[in-house]
Parts: sequence; structure tokens; C-alpha cells
Amino acid sequence: MLAILEEMQQQVMTEIGRAAVESWDYYFLQRMLPAIERQVDNFRQKAQLEAAGLLKQHWGLGQSLVDAPIAAAQPGIYMGFHLGTASLDALRDFTVHKLADISNDAYARIRSELQLGIMAGKSPAEVAKAIGRDLESPSVFRSIAYRAEVVTRTEMGRVFSKATEMRLEQAALVIPGMEKEWIHAGHPMKPRPTHLAAHGQRVPVAEPFRIGAQQMMFPRDPAAPLDEVINCGCDHVPWNPSWGAATVASRIAPLAAVWD
Repeated sequence: MLAILEEMQQQVMTEIGRAAVESWDYYFLQRMLPAIERQVDNFRQKAQLEAAGLLKQHWGLGQSLVDAPIAAAQPGIYMGFHLGTASLDALRDFTVHKLADISNDAYARIRSELQLGIMAGKSPAEVAKAIGRDLESPSVFRSIAYRAEVVTRTEMGRVFSKATEMRLEQAALVIPGMEKEWIHAGHPMKPRPTHLAAHGQRVPVAEPFRIGAQQMMFPRDPAAPLDEVINCGCDHVPWNPSWGAATVASRIAPLAAVWD
């Protein structure tokens, strides 16, 4: 996703560079904006297509997180039930609209920096710096990159956990005593103390986890407050008392081949 955004950033810099060697005024800006708008729209289309593919992939991985450990622990259990994709379709629509919002905001902010720069008599180099020569330096593009990364990470995780939860519900129909266990698997920035405290918590499949003052059916639950789901790196895994004292690692181990 960041590679797609970087492609757009480089194209925008190319347009600004062309302005620097031709004419840097309001009239040139009017000719330049349609080209930039096309680059932003190209980013939107590519990002949405990429996200749709990733969401479908994570939907399958979320099911595998249940199927593989159960197959290892209880060979012969039938888990061939079809998992409907209505939730996947809803999550995909939500994600592509979020990416559309990001692209629309990107164009508005780039256009604003260009217009203000020309009116203020800034050089093309100064405007390019404000818009962003890369995705790392403080700029419009750094902000856009952060939002795109957060949306992608959060929504991929959400669809993964939703598929896991739905598969657990199916498993509970054929395996008595099925439970689920919250696993704090990490956070790209700062772990939430309540999520750390929930590590190892087990509840029946149909019941929510207790995460601080909140109740959540699974990590990145759409019903949970936004500050409980953004950048969350937790997972939840199947558990059954009949499996004995098997460790989390041993239950997840059968997934290694699936993920590879």
C-alpha cells in the first residue's frame, strides 16, 4: 500500500518539477491540477484493488486460525461448513470507502499547498518540501502515508479476526465446550495496558472478552470504541478444556504451513 502511495508521491513531484522549469504561476497551476488529480485517482483505484485482495486473503487466514489447530487437536472433526462472505463484503466496502476518503483528502491538501505557495510567492522547492519529497519527512504525504497504513493494518486485522470469530461459532456447534483465548500479539507503537492484561483470558465462544471496562467479542471488534481497535495487534485463538494444557504456541504451530 505504501509503495502505491509512493508512486503517486513521485508523480506529483514530477509535476511540480516540470512547473519549476516552465512557469510557476496561477495559470500553470490550473493546467497542473488535472494531472495531479489523475495521479491521486490512480492511487485510489490501485489502493482499493490491493485492499480488496488483501482482505480476501486475510478472510481465509482467519478461518485457518481455527481449522488448523482443531484438526491437529481433534482429527476427524468435520469443519467443512461454508463461511458466508456477507461480513467480508461489508468490511471490504468500508475499507475501500476509507481509502477513497484518504485520496480525496490527499488531493485537497496537495491543491491547497500549491495554491497557497503560489499566492505567497514560495518557490517550487519550498512547496515540494511542504507536500513531501518522500513519505518520511514531515509533510502532507507523511500524514497521508500514516493514515493509509493505519487503515490498512486495522482493517486487515479486523477482517482476519471477524473470520476467526465466525469460524469459532461454527466449531462450537460440533465441539462441546469450545472457548476462545485472547492473545496479545504485539502493537506497532504503544501496547494498551488493558490488552496486555487480557492476554490469556478465556471465555466461551458466544461470550465477549473483558478488556478493561469494555466488552469485545474479538480483537478490532467493530462494536468497540475506536481507540480500542486502531493499530491493535491482538488475536484470539480456539481453546477447548479437552485439549489439556497445550500451549498457545503448540495450538498455533499447525498454521505455519498455511501462512508460509
